[in-house]
Amino acid sequence: MSYFRNLIIKIAVLILFVTGMLFVAWPWSERAHPGESVATWLFELRTDTDNPDVHDKIYSLRTENGDIPGLLRKASSIIRDHADDFTIPVDNESASDDDIYNTLVLKWTLHQQDIPVDTVMITDRQTQVPQANEKEDKSVWNQFTGSIQLLIGTYSRINQAWEYVRMILRPLVSGIAIGAP
Repeated sequence: MSYFRNLIIKIAVLILFVTGMLFVAWPWSERAHPGESVATWLFELRTDTDNPDVHDKIYSLRTENGDIPGLLRKASSIIRDHADDFTIPVDNESASDDDIYNTLVLKWTLHQQDIPVDTVMITDRQTQVPQANEKEDKSVWNQFTGSIQLLIGTYSRINQAWEYVRMILRPLVSGIAIGAP
């Protein structure tokens, strides 16, 4: 009886683990594309003007699946062409594409960290642009060793949990009933 109880618990834990891994790894269609999130954010940066040309250009960003810096480059060209329709703290006459792009990168970073942009004055972009962290070593060997360490840690945690379950169930395996005939 003890063998079947252990087997049932092992199978249940394995099914829960596999289900969780599938849930994390499955490419859900509801996940927002980078273009959709950038386009939604650009709609928030617009003033109250109803320029259909700007609306169409921003809406075209929704379907693009590129990296965020590339999408922000496209957004900076849209803002440069229609500077009156956006609330960006950049001088319209002397602003280059790089100035607008740097401002958008800074505002995007603050937006991702949920910092209210209205409280931050963007005057000196060189000192306020977030510093790049040290580049991570993305060699195949380091990725492999990181994966192995993750698997070993996961195995040890599962083993500890299994030992805990066995410790809880151990008193139920055998025993003598007080009122047994």
